[in-house]
Amino acid sequence: MDKESEKNIKICTLGSGSKGNSFVISNNYGEAIVIDAGFSCRKMLEKISLSGISINSIKAVLLTHDHDDHAAGCKVFCNKLDIPLYTTFETAKYLEKKDKLPKQVIQFEAGESFAIGNFSINAFAVQHDAIDPVGFTIHCDDRKVGIATDLGTLNKLCCKHLCDCHALVLESNYDREMLYNSDRTLSLKRRISGSSGHLDNAAAADALGILLGDRTQFLMLVHVSGECNSPEIIDNLTVNSLKNLQKEHVKRYIACQNDVSEWFEI
Repeated sequence: MDKESEKNIKICTLGSGSKGNSFVISNNYGEAIVIDAGFSCRKMLEKISLSGISINSIKAVLLTHDHDDHAAGCKVFCNKLDIPLYTTFETAKYLEKKDKLPKQVIQFEAGESFAIGNFSINAFAVQHDAIDPVGFTIHCDDRKVGIATDLGTLNKLCCKHLCDCHALVLESNYDREMLYNSDRTLSLKRRISGSSGHLDNAAAADALGILLGDRTQFLMLVHVSGECNSPEIIDNLTVNSLKNLQKEHVKRYIACQNDVSEWFEI
């Protein structure tokens, strides 16, 4: 194994959408971390088995926010594996009231950095209608992965953290026309499309000009609506954006609700 490959990290999604979200990042030190556990513990274990990663390599779960599609399995999964949940103080307080906190909890505030084994994590605040939502940048050796799954607005703070990652995991939740032509209530449509809701396809594609840098090798688009979006629309927008930016070399993947992805090495 040469020096360059020794520094590589890998990422996969266990599934992403309104019915559950979870991602795994592993390194060459035999360590892995899970970002969000939005499936039941049973499903989490099944999906991890399908991914092929050793359950013993998982050191922690990082939680972006309290919504069930990100937090549903956290308590049982963490207790089962005897690993800590990393979450913000306010989110922990809320989950404790709901009896959803595992035995081991390590709390932080948005803006803080901390280490888990050979991973270095930075947490930053995002705009979403949750208790205290955050995104993460995860570093290992010289590699950087940025994750922001639920965003009403991609503000300057998010852009500062997410720009020029080796791998970027970014929400592309809905097609605006499909959303407003759907049977959803007007209040729900406004919530989704509001500044604390979700990021639409066009906004995600437009943001690539700011976020993708010289180091960016991989783009994963996530939290895709099953009712108000389609992978084809996302792919067309992304291909056009990458072409206009002359970044057609960037590998792309559109996450599915039910499918465990392949591992993408960065």
